[in-house]
Amino acid sequence: MISGRQALAEIEQFIQKARQQEAQVERAYAKATEEVGRLRLQRTEAFRELARLKLDAIRQNQVVGELDVAERQAISLLESRQQALQRLTERRHEAEQRVRQAEAERQAALDELQRALANAETIRKSVEAKISLNREWISVRARVDEITGQAQQAEKKAIQAQADREEKRRPYEADPLFMYLWSRKFGTAAYRANPFTRYMDRLVASVVRYDKARVNYSLLNEIPERLRDHSRKIIEKLQEERFNLKALERKALVDAGSEAAEAEVAKARNTVTHRERQLEQARAALAAQDRAYDASILEGDAPYRDAVELLAVADQREDLHELYEEATRTPTSKDEEIVRRIQSTDAAMNLALRQAVETHKRLKELAHRRATVETEWAQLRHQGYDTPYGTFGNEASLGNVLGGILTGAVGGAILGQVLRDGFHHGPSPWDSGFGGGLPIPPPDGFGTGGSFGGGDFRTGGSF
Repeated sequence: MISGRQALAEIEQFIQKARQQEAQVERAYAKATEEVGRLRLQRTEAFRELARLKLDAIRQNQVVGELDVAERQAISLLESRQQALQRLTERRHEAEQRVRQAEAERQAALDELQRALANAETIRKSVEAKISLNREWISVRARVDEITGQAQQAEKKAIQAQADREEKRRPYEADPLFMYLWSRKFGTAAYRANPFTRYMDRLVASVVRYDKARVNYSLLNEIPERLRDHSRKIIEKLQEERFNLKALERKALVDAGSEAAEAEVAKARNTVTHRERQLEQARAALAAQDRAYDASILEGDAPYRDAVELLAVADQREDLHELYEEATRTPTSKDEEIVRRIQSTDAAMNLALRQAVETHKRLKELAHRRATVETEWAQLRHQGYDTPYGTFGNEASLGNVLGGILTGAVGGAILGQVLRDGFHHGPSPWDSGFGGGLPIPPPDGFGTGGSFGGGDFRTGGSF
């Protein structure tokens, strides 16, 4: 069994490993794309040598000159791409470092908050043990327990009376003559009608025995309200006695020095809130860098494509194709060596292109897995799963799932389900209602696992 904080820390370590894996694949991708560019230039140089061998001086100057321009433009584009990629990578690494620093500062603040909470909890438990021997507290506590029982019984009767009313009034409400007289308030001071209508209504009343039925129907409606009113009065009395009990407990806590301890908790809590904001900002900045990086690497590489296109256009000119065909038909020893070099370069370039495509695909897959886990991690943390008072009983499953995600055997979306299934929220210092509970709201992730502040009764419902 591990704590919620340990579980989410394990996920953070996974995210760091995933980013390291991405960085390795990124380097392989950059190396493959650079190799394709290098081989492209090497192939162009081989065609240039053929041009020098086969063309006359004027024609040679024209072809080689165009290749030189294309080569210079391609090199410039590739260098610009490499510089832009290097800047993106550096900014991304800096953002990752700021996140790690913010996480460390947040963890230090959480550790300090737990220390302050432990001190306040020690004082509370000590006072709670001592006051349980105090006669005044025992007396008030007994009254609270006694009135609590009364309130429960009163609420139970009110609920039962409400259910009885719903059942027993149906025959009355199903009688149209009775409901006609009831709606006109017949038999009460509020009844108004002309002499003829009064005469007819009296006849109707005698037929349905309205006088007796009205009394019964009135009581049927009044009893639940009377019981509800009685329940409210008992609950008000209970709340008053609870207030007295909490006042006694609070005074004992203050006399024991709890205010200083609570002030330390409040200070530590504010620091945690501040560190949380800093971490959120650092993570938002990293997410922005990830998006910029993805746009450059994962979604396309326009500068590299433009450079390849420039050289492709240049070396696919009709004159160069003629050079290649002529060299293969009537090769001299030099022609033959250049042609073999071009063929070898073509094969190497195709291999490098396949490697670039494969690493590009791999890089996209890794980025998607890492982003999925980061999303799950953020949602679980905001839902309070990293509380130090929560535990996970399925840590083995967690490790297996994370390992499966890293290798691609398991989808990242299953992580949240595994964590939710294994989570148990234990009691925290905010769960105690002694003395009114901690007068400081918990920060995110420190949510209560039970009824906060003791819980009050609600009229019209369950206790």
